[in-house]
Amino acid sequence: MTPVTPRRLYLIGQLLLLMPPVAFLIVLGFVSPITQPESYHAFADHRRLLGIPNFWNVISNLPFVVAGLFGLRTFRDLGSRLLFAGIFLTTFGSAYYHWAPDTARLLWDRVPMTVAFMSLPVLVLQISFFPTAGRWLLLPMVAAGLLSLVWWRMTADLRFYLLVQLLPLLLIPVALLAFPIPAGRKLWLALGLYALAKCAELLDVSIYSAIHFSGHTVKHLLAGLSCWCIYLWRRDANTMFQMSLALRKIGRGAVPNPAASGRGQPANFEEKRRQDGGGTK
Repeated sequence: MTPVTPRRLYLIGQLLLLMPPVAFLIVLGFVSPITQPESYHAFADHRRLLGIPNFWNVISNLPFVVAGLFGLRTFRDLGSRLLFAGIFLTTFGSAYYHWAPDTARLLWDRVPMTVAFMSLPVLVLQISFFPTAGRWLLLPMVAAGLLSLVWWRMTADLRFYLLVQLLPLLLIPVALLAFPIPAGRKLWLALGLYALAKCAELLDVSIYSAIHFSGHTVKHLLAGLSCWCIYLWRRDANTMFQMSLALRKIGRGAVPNPAASGRGQPANFEEKRRQDGGGTK
């Protein structure tokens, strides 16, 4: 059997990760434009508390603040900064929209979410097999996501925004199955929670009738937990990378000196890759 070389694995990875979005774009070509119905803004829970209209749909965005702030304080690479800035700002964009839901306000709910949706797959590619993804793929992906919102507002067509929203669910499972991504179980958990959040959104009225909290509120809480799992994955991916470097040094007979910790050593995998000539921004 012909051995799978790193170069061949790299090419296989590129093809696998390109297949889902290409297939989805082909499907979009045969689907009529999708419009945003006004009924979308008719959420089940309209209760006003403490002077805040739609109180639970507004206040349930707070979990995004926690994941966003922890991520912004912990990581300095551009991909992580955009990801967690998007998560953090989702709190305010979503709260602004749910205060008085309408199509004009919905744009400000979707802008920060789109930045996060497009940053996450690039970060996964960067960590799994494509270390230069952050250099040339990140900003075009984020720009494409924002252009999907411009397209929606200009044409009332949601197809390209729906592609943006589904992109992580298409790309990340393929990457997790194809490559040994560090702390991959936390990414699976994040995807599972996000899928449950989307189900809760569709069952808004039914869940409200059953537990007196709307499905949309439950969606926010589940999505917030998903973002926390993404933070844990990003943190542990760094830790596991540093451990692998230490084990390689031990295997080569170089025992790490605790007293020299932090001197001349890369703080994370991004810095290591920069030193190796495959850096990321």
